[in-house]
Amino acid sequence: MAICFAAIAPVYFMGQIKFNPRWREELVAVSDEGVLILEIAMGTLHVYFPDEEKWLASVPDWAKGKWQVYLDACTNWCKENRIPISVVDNTFVYEEKNGK
Repeated sequence: MAICFAAIAPVYFMGQIKFNPRWREELVAVSDEGVLILEIAMGTLHVYFPDEEKWLASVPDWAKGKWQVYLDACTNWCKENRIPISVVDNTFVYEEKNGK
């Protein structure tokens, strides 16, 4: 079954973070400070958000103190799009630079 990304709404949380899924099972989180990539499973949509320890070990300095902000924003986006979210220690998050 193909997933139609057009049916999944990008959403802003307090004008700071915009979420958009892309085909590589990645959820792109864009803010004025940078771009972070999170995991979203595509077969049955589900977001896997890193626990705080994984977050701190993986994100750049500008995002280190923003785990709760990103978690809240992602949770709101997931609720709006009826996508489950789980906080786990075995997922990924990384910074994307220059569109790559």
